[in-house]
Amino acid sequence: MNRIEPIDCMHVVSEISNFIDGEVDATLRARIEEHFRMCNHCLAIFDGTRNIIKLVGDGTVFELPAGFRSRLYDKLKDHLGE
Repeated sequence: MNRIEPIDCMHVVSEISNFIDGEVDATLRARIEEHFRMCNHCLAIFDGTRNIIKLVGDGTVFELPAGFRSRLYDKLKDHLGE
């Protein structure tokens, strides 16, 4: 049985985009997949990144409620102390 060499979180996170795009070799893919089985943090980053790509890529436009923009800016100003 082949042992998969562990990979650290920093390496996984730096390769997530390439992993999603299918641009990693089979060995690195196996190492990342094994890491996901043991690391919920990196798996959450992967899932979040994949979800963002799906949302941005689908082209759906959402109508914002009336006044949303001004309420958002007011909240940001309050938070930033402006």
